[in-house]
Amino acid sequence: RVTRSLLDTERREDPLQGRAEEFSCYLQDKIVRIREGLDSSWVVPVELPMARPVILWDEFDLVTSEGVDSILGRLNTTTCLLDPCPSWLVAATREVTCSWLQS
Repeated sequence: RVTRSLLDTERREDPLQGRAEEFSCYLQDKIVRIREGLDSSWVVPVELPMARPVILWDEFDLVTSEGVDSILGRLNTTTCLLDPCPSWLVAATREVTCSWLQS
């Protein structure tokens, strides 16, 4: 197929020609339809109820460097290719990780 396309010098129609324009028109029409379907009379209430405006930090136990070091020391060093951060790397950078997790 590649050889044929290199040897065939006559101009062929590009199957993707105009596809970007078609998609652009489709997207613009879709946006117009969405905007037309929105309720423009909706008003934001003066006060929106919040689930919990203040975080109560005293509900959590503080993390100590010894606790973090203990957890990191118990990590299994086997890894998987899908691990976002291999456990051996976390264990090797324990000094940095402890202070980062504590702050």
